[in-house]
Amino acid sequence: MKKSGTYSFEITGLNPGGKGLAFLDDVETTIGHAIPGQVVEARVVKKKRQKAQARIKSVIQHRPDEVAAFCPHFGQPPTESNTGCGGCQWQQLPYAVQLHLKQNLIQDLLAPLLPRQTIQPIVPSPLESQYRNKVEFSFGDKGFISDERYLALREAKEPMPISFNLGFHTPGSFGTVLDIQACYLISPALRKVYQALHQLIPTLGFPVYSTKSQTGFWRHLILREGFRTGDIMVHLNTTDSHSPDWQPILDVLNALELPNHQIRSVLHSVHTGEAQIVGWNPPTVLQGEALIEEELCDLRFEISPYAFFQTNTLAAEQLYGVIARMADLSQAPVIYDLYSGTGTIGMILAQAGAAQVFGLEEIESAVADARYNADRNGIENCTFQAGKVEALLADLLHGHPPDMAVLDPPRAGLHPKVIKMLLAQQIPQLLYVSCNPAALVRDLESLLEIYQVSEVQPVDMFPQTGHVETVLKLVLKSK
Repeated sequence: MKKSGTYSFEITGLNPGGKGLAFLDDVETTIGHAIPGQVVEARVVKKKRQKAQARIKSVIQHRPDEVAAFCPHFGQPPTESNTGCGGCQWQQLPYAVQLHLKQNLIQDLLAPLLPRQTIQPIVPSPLESQYRNKVEFSFGDKGFISDERYLALREAKEPMPISFNLGFHTPGSFGTVLDIQACYLISPALRKVYQALHQLIPTLGFPVYSTKSQTGFWRHLILREGFRTGDIMVHLNTTDSHSPDWQPILDVLNALELPNHQIRSVLHSVHTGEAQIVGWNPPTVLQGEALIEEELCDLRFEISPYAFFQTNTLAAEQLYGVIARMADLSQAPVIYDLYSGTGTIGMILAQAGAAQVFGLEEIESAVADARYNADRNGIENCTFQAGKVEALLADLLHGHPPDMAVLDPPRAGLHPKVIKMLLAQQIPQLLYVSCNPAALVRDLESLLEIYQVSEVQPVDMFPQTGHVETVLKLVLKSK
């Protein structure tokens, strides 16, 4: 196998991120958007020793249980007809098959460490589509063109085509934006807002931001929704190169008929850096206020523009229900909520009967949101502190020894210093909430030095993708 070579691969498994795995010439090859049971043609884009990554070019042989995708933009590889946005990986599979693959993924990863019977059947998402309460679209001047057209233009020394695109970045090409007419992972109300802006914004006369020339105006469109409240936030992110009249956008938004919904927040923020991210600059309120509200587990939350909030509201309630069920609160009056984000888990456990919850979170704005939402819900037994968990944990352990710790780390997993302190403290109960199975396995190998896993519960938060959330309960081994 050689880099840049194109080969036929039989997909036999999944990697921890839900991408297809194949073995060719004893090289373990990861292929995005490929699924077990398929045979695909793919081009090798990275190779190092006995591991490689490849990009799918076509499906030679489909699985017999594949079905028609519900979104016209679904598929890989991308095409010039705006197919292949890459946001969904598994729309061609019935949902029951998706759940089966995720269950097997967790079982196979944990098999060397745990008895199979500790892993419970995966909890499905209540909604298979239209479940996302937040979506971030990108603007771009570079649309997808085929390799053949690209080479022909280069040989003719003609410029690459420039276009006005609003949608999602194509996999493997962060500068290329596939123009999306509709996304079916969001609600009909958010879809109507998106389609109105998708039609209007190109007529306003300002260019989209170019990652190549680092010029232009429009950068991102972020939409958020309170699933239960019907609140909608529209957040436009641009450079500072123009000063438009925002009234045409407000007029179009205000004219929309959105049953059981209301546009509560229309915002504009500026990001001038080269990185293609929204940034953190405080937004200007164009209409309404800089927040929406949501109800979750009988609590009411204000959500600010940059606040983290689980993107699948109904599945999040199931996830938090699993955490509350696993937590033996009768034996855990003092609880740590490590990597606490906006404090949702800590507040739910406090409401369920914990005497005192201490939350540690690095992002200061998230801590501010947690404090505010705890106060507005009348929760007085939660304390949230801003800073790196590995820096704050030692003092907290010294002053308030816990009976249980909830660990909900970022995709990178637990900091090694955090693991070391947890092992030294020998906290009776740990609940580990994982969004990255690979990091979970690595951390678990260390924690199993003094802990044993009593239960594993996978939860599907992201249908149509290979991502899976997993909750584990760990208790101290008997001496």
